[in-house]
Amino acid sequence: RLGAGLREEPVDPQAFGAEVDRLLDKITTARSQPAKLLAMLAEAAPLLRIAGRLEESRKTAAAAIALAELVEDSTAAFANRIALAQAMHREGHCEIATLLFDQLIAQARSSPGLAPFLHDILFHAGVNLFDQHRHAEAARYLRESQSIRRAANMEELLEMSAEALRQTAARASGR
Repeated sequence: RLGAGLREEPVDPQAFGAEVDRLLDKITTARSQPAKLLAMLAEAAPLLRIAGRLEESRKTAAAAIALAELVEDSTAAFANRIALAQAMHREGHCEIATLLFDQLIAQARSSPGLAPFLHDILFHAGVNLFDQHRHAEAARYLRESQSIRRAANMEELLEMSAEALRQTAARASGR
């Protein structure tokens, strides 16, 4: 769910944290299977971020990028760069995250194979700008993300986009 300040948060933090720990335990057994390990790292990075374990999230995303490059999976490397940008943002490195998001947006716009990621990158780039009090720019990215989600019938994500736009408008007007 989307909480205050446009932060994803678990409905049940304790159960969520326990599930993340179980996933991390499984990762240690997959070390000799690169494809399985990559999938598990890619799954764990955003979950760690949502659980508030930001340093672990950043390190897990970086490990997933390195492994994806090692096995020459450019799509997985790209997807994990998104997770890295999100972790950097949540750690408070908004300027670095902005540079990463700008690069990711440009890549997704220019490569048809990466276009399916664009709605998510725009959304999180908007949240990053929101945290920098750059509300007009944030709203522009959030609206574009919402438009892509609407066109693709991503109903489950439209409410999140609408809530992000509401919070952005409220902040911009000082409410």
